[in-house]
Amino acid sequence: MRKLAFVIGAVVLLLIGGGLTSQLMSSGGEALLPFITQTNVPDASTLETAPWQAEQLVMFVGFILFNLIGMAATIAIVLWLLHRGVKQARSSETAVTTGGTE
Repeated sequence: MRKLAFVIGAVVLLLIGGGLTSQLMSSGGEALLPFITQTNVPDASTLETAPWQAEQLVMFVGFILFNLIGMAATIAIVLWLLHRGVKQARSSETAVTTGGTE
């Protein structure tokens, strides 16, 4: 039941996003939410970007996300290995102390 609710929620979220995008594109300049428009003349307005500027922004955000995910994965692997070492050390310590008292 939880999986079904998750799938339905994801579909509803996608439909809302598609509807919002459709509304933004059809309303022209009178949109509920502002969005950045592209132009071939970068000196036209501070609110409009040239296509290469938008491309650079998307590449920059992707680069930052890629590096953050890589750092998080590296830290997770290191901490997992350290925790595994601690568990092995504790189990061998327990075996040594119980073996010596018998």
